[in-house]
Formats: sequence, C-alpha cells, structure tokens
Amino acid sequence: MSEAGPSAESEIEALLPGLLDRVRAEGLRRSPTLIALLLEMARDDRPRTLASLAEIPTLAGRDPVTIYRVIMKLEGAGMVRRLSLGSRAHHFQLIRPGRQPDYLICTDCGSLQEITEAAFLVRVEEDVAARSGWSSVRHELEFFGVCPNCAEPESALAAS
Repeated sequence: MSEAGPSAESEIEALLPGLLDRVRAEGLRRSPTLIALLLEMARDDRPRTLASLAEIPTLAGRDPVTIYRVIMKLEGAGMVRRLSLGSRAHHFQLIRPGRQPDYLICTDCGSLQEITEAAFLVRVEEDVAARSGWSSVRHELEFFGVCPNCAEPESALAAS
C-alpha cells in the first residue's frame, strides 16, 4: 500500500491523465469533488470507507452525500472497486491497471495487510476468461486472522 512520496507523486502525475481520460469517456462530470477523490485515492491506495474519505483535508467540508454519489459513479464506471473486508462499512479503492491487491484482515483490530503472494491470480483470471468466453473477469480474495500485534497479548496470556 502506497502513500505519496517523491516517486509516488510522479506515479500519480503519470496516472492522472489516464484517469481523467476515462472520466471523460464514461461521460462523468469533472467536478472538484471527483477530481479531489481521484487524487486522494491515487495518493493513498489503501481501501477507504466513505467516512475516512470524508475526513481527508482536501475533501473535508464537502457534503458526504456528494462524496457517496461520486464514489458510486466511479464504481459504476469501473474505476473504483468496493470491498467488504469483513466489516459493515464498505471500503473503496481506486482500480489501477494491472494491479488488484488482495488482503489479510485482522479479526480483532481490523488492520489490513496486502498479500503479494496472490499476484498469480491475475493470470488465473485471464485463463478463466479465455476458457469460459466471459469478459471482465475479476476476483476478490480476503484472508482473515489475528495480526501479530493482537496475537502478542494472547500469547502472553497463554504463556502465564
């Protein structure tokens, strides 16, 4: 999961024109909220809830309903994916070409860890699409467990 640094900013600059072309192709209005959402989701590609998106300084003060509507339009355009991640609140993540992270989710604290071992699934998706004749094949993979930080207190209790 990346957060903006010097090299990340150049990656965002390279990604943004393609995103804006896609917005135009999908017939979406290039509103200030839409552009701010795309920039923030490109800067930090962790899955985010609507509430956490609304707390980002560049989005703070904007109507949460507007943020929701823009996210729904981006999801409908195939630019954002919705993840449940084992909680009531949906999380949203910008879809980046050639990259679909999968996650390990702590059942105690809700922390996320990206699973890089699942990268082979992109090839599986391509193979499934080719053999089945289906298009736009995708997957969602989530593993659940207890993270090391939450497991330490359990280990200490078991040892005593």
